[in-house]
Amino acid sequence: MAEAKPLKLESKGIKPVTADESHGKPRALFGLWMAANVEFATITTGALATGVFGLSATDAIIAIVLGNVIGAVLLGLFSTLGVEYGLPQMIQGAAWFGRRGNKLPSFLNFFGGFSWFGVNTIIGGYALQYMLHTPLIPDILVLCAIQVAIAAVGHDLIHAAEKYFFYLLVVIFALLTMIAASHIGHLPAAQPKLLKNVGGTSGAFILTLSVVVAYVLGWIPYSSDYTRYLSHAADKDATRRAVFVNAFAGTLISCIWMEGLGAIIGATVALNKPSDLFTAWMPGWFHAPLIIAIVIGTISANILNIYSATLSSLALGVRLRQWQAALVCGVIGTTISVLAAENFIKNYEDFLFFLGYWTAPWVSVTLIGHFSRRHSRLGAVSAGFVAWLLGIAVSVPFFNQYPLFVGAFAATHPAYGDISFLVSAVVAGVAYVILTTSNQTVARYATPQEAMRV
Repeated sequence: MAEAKPLKLESKGIKPVTADESHGKPRALFGLWMAANVEFATITTGALATGVFGLSATDAIIAIVLGNVIGAVLLGLFSTLGVEYGLPQMIQGAAWFGRRGNKLPSFLNFFGGFSWFGVNTIIGGYALQYMLHTPLIPDILVLCAIQVAIAAVGHDLIHAAEKYFFYLLVVIFALLTMIAASHIGHLPAAQPKLLKNVGGTSGAFILTLSVVVAYVLGWIPYSSDYTRYLSHAADKDATRRAVFVNAFAGTLISCIWMEGLGAIIGATVALNKPSDLFTAWMPGWFHAPLIIAIVIGTISANILNIYSATLSSLALGVRLRQWQAALVCGVIGTTISVLAAENFIKNYEDFLFFLGYWTAPWVSVTLIGHFSRRHSRLGAVSAGFVAWLLGIAVSVPFFNQYPLFVGAFAATHPAYGDISFLVSAVVAGVAYVILTTSNQTVARYATPQEAMRV
């Protein structure tokens, strides 16, 4: 087993991890996912429930807990796939979506990675602008440069950085939680005017549930990227259990905490941009530590986004070295950060739904493929790819992204919010089972290792 080398430039790319390259402990995942989510983008996600959809804080917190239990279970399961296969998450998909078919979800994950980079950087930039009274765009550019530099070095530096970010972020956001609790003092009520826009309480609750699940779904295509170096542990079953527990707990605790805090604060402000959450009741002495936490939180999330987007670009066949691909992703993410800074809250809501639209059926097909080892009945055409597309297509009438697009069912039944994730996951899963067989003589491969050898 190798030792971690945080300052060594990683050159592994998307190749399988060998026994002599494996290293690390599953417990590091708890701090990694805590640090990735104890930040202001997660708070902003929770604030949508009350500040945009109009739920009471109590209803919002119930939806937040339920959505994060679902999301954290899935992220924990997908994290174990890195132990199983020793491959980045999106590379594994060639077994179930086909080598050609896998390029489309890899591209969408590539797009999602640098888009998340933009989302987090914009929030960090707004925070610096509010606290320091500095121009927004230069603040964004400074944050981008720091994040891309860490992501370009690679896996070991990311794990080392997240380990120390975790302690700092937990302390400062714990202080923020206590300050908010002492000022607000109660759970805010629902806002009828906002509820009316989204189909009432039930519509707002389902929209909140969808957004919360979508937030964690955005992390799932990255999850094996941070566990693949654990793949040659002596006791794989014990390692998988430890990986699941740590990834699940780190995600669940951090997301419920931050989103619950965001829901409470969001109900007390007019939410138009992220800095609206920095209300006048925050004491002056807390501004400096909060700036530090927001900057560190932005960096802690975005080094994961750029690193995994880099691996997805390599999965697309981009002929660059890993650090070069990271720089390219960083340039794209920086451009998005600058262009998307205006009208951020609505852009962010739409982006979260977009993540769920393609990821939910992808999750369904991947899990069934992993646990059942099924083979396509369609010959050269990948059953997983067809099932995934079918799941997305059937779910379109259930999309609810007002005013950008509202599907026929969502427009007629606003009280159901957006249930497209559930529809697409079920349809894709059922279609995949129908289009596949357990007969091993009808296909070339059913596991990622077999796909990599072809």
